[in-house]
Amino acid sequence: MPYRKTAVLVGLLFLSSTFAFSVGSSLLEGYFSGTDSGEGGLLAGVLLEGYTGLAVAGIGVALFPVLKPHGRRLSAGYLTLRCAEGAVLIAVGCYFLVSKSELTDYDLLVFAFSGAGGLILSYLLLRSGLVARWLSVLGLVGYAVLLAGVASDLLGLVDINSVAGSAFYVPGGLFEAVLPLLLIFKGFRLIVPTPGTGDRDERQTPDGARR
Repeated sequence: MPYRKTAVLVGLLFLSSTFAFSVGSSLLEGYFSGTDSGEGGLLAGVLLEGYTGLAVAGIGVALFPVLKPHGRRLSAGYLTLRCAEGAVLIAVGCYFLVSKSELTDYDLLVFAFSGAGGLILSYLLLRSGLVARWLSVLGLVGYAVLLAGVASDLLGLVDINSVAGSAFYVPGGLFEAVLPLLLIFKGFRLIVPTPGTGDRDERQTPDGARR
């Protein structure tokens, strides 16, 4: 099936990047708060967030040929935002290693790139029918809520990393948990354009059958 390997790769990158960022952020928080006095935690945290940066950029690269037929400019925009997000994570990691000092609220910039890119991805998935409609809508809602949380934090209305602020992560987090599992086990639902018309009227199911 076309893009079957890509679907598995993207699913694994989504899951591993989420796990790596979560653990890496915790290690860095422990180092800068003084609960972990060793520099091993700093190095491990930076390496994990560096992997996250490479993984999110890899997601953008892998999805570009899949999304491109359904919106060239939006697909390029998604790729650009994911690469920018990855670059920020790697640059911040280098800053941590060199300065040994904390950079406040760098995660807001990361979430801003992630949220904007996620909106584009969800819209393209909705328009193309590559995944179930309800999942695409969940992504649109989830990333919009995440961006609202970033804006609220910047305005001083709520700390997105507080217990109350963590609610802004829930819808997008659910999307990023379900989507990769669906891609790994089922793959994309491909809609093939009819030659000469540009209409996407033929759908290919994960087992290769057309309907």
